[in-house]
Amino acid sequence: MRDAPVIRTIGALAHGALLESGGRIELLDGESAAAYATAAGHVIWIGHCHTTLHPRAVVLERRVERLAAAAFVVDGIEPWRAAMPATIDAPSQVRERAETLRARMLATESPRGFAMLLRGDTPPFPLARAFPDVEALAVACAADDADAACRAALPLLGLGPGLTPSGDDLVGAAFFARRALSSRASDAARWSRAGGHLAQASDAQAHPIAAALFRDLVLGATFAPLHRLAAAIACNSDAPTAAARELIAIGHSSGWDMLAGFLVAITGRVHDSVLSIQHGSPAGKTMEPIDPVHA
Repeated sequence: MRDAPVIRTIGALAHGALLESGGRIELLDGESAAAYATAAGHVIWIGHCHTTLHPRAVVLERRVERLAAAAFVVDGIEPWRAAMPATIDAPSQVRERAETLRARMLATESPRGFAMLLRGDTPPFPLARAFPDVEALAVACAADDADAACRAALPLLGLGPGLTPSGDDLVGAAFFARRALSSRASDAARWSRAGGHLAQASDAQAHPIAAALFRDLVLGATFAPLHRLAAAIACNSDAPTAAARELIAIGHSSGWDMLAGFLVAITGRVHDSVLSIQHGSPAGKTMEPIDPVHA
C-alpha cells in the first residue's frame, strides 16, 4: 500500500474533492513537487510548507516526489473554510481604512502589475492600454452599480500573461471586495450575481485552472490573506497591512493585481492625481494625461 502524504492543512473544496475521489488525483501540469491536479473533476493544487491557503489548496508537511502515485487520506481532517466578515462598519469607515492602507502600501512597497496604476505609473504592456476599463470599473464601484462594473470588467478578462492573467486577478478581487464589504445582504447578492455572469464568460474562454480560480474570487471563497484583509478593513479588528503584505507575495504580480482590484473597488478611484498614460504609445514618447476617477 502506498504511503499517504502527511497533510498540514487543506481547504474545504480540496477536502471535499479528495473525499469524493477516494484520495485519487490526476495531475494537470506534469509531475512536480507542487502541482495543479483534479480530484473528482475539481481543480485543486498541492504544495508543501508555505503554500498560501485557499479552498482548493492541499498543504503537505513535506515535499512528495511522485504526486501522481500518492494516495491522499483526508478523513478526520477538519478543513479550512473561507469566511466573509462577520461585522462591517459604516461605508465611510471602510473606505477610510482602505485609503490608509493604500497610502501605506504605496509608501513602503514597490507595486507590480495593475497596482502600478495606483501611484500613477505606467504598467507593462498590455496592461497600460486597459486604463480606461479600470477607470470605468472604479466609477461603477463608486456608484455601487454592479451591472456597470460587469460591463467594464469584461474587456479585462484574460488580459496579461500567465496562468492567472492580471485582468482576472484585478476584476476578481474587485468583485470579491464589493461582495465581502456590502453592509446589506441584498447588495452582496447583486455583486454576487454580477460576478457569476463574469465567471460564465471566463468559463467560455479561459484555461480551466484560471476559470476555476476566477470563479472562486468573484463568488467569495479565495486566498486566505484576501479574506483576512477584508475582515480587517471591515471592522478594524486587526491592522490590514500584514494581510496585504501576505497577499502581494502571491505569484509574480497576482497578489498586487488582487490588492489593486480590492482597493479600486472600495475607494472608487484609480489614482488621486493626473495619470500619464497614452494608450499604445511607443516607449520614450510623451504621454497624454488622463483625468483620474474620484469617488
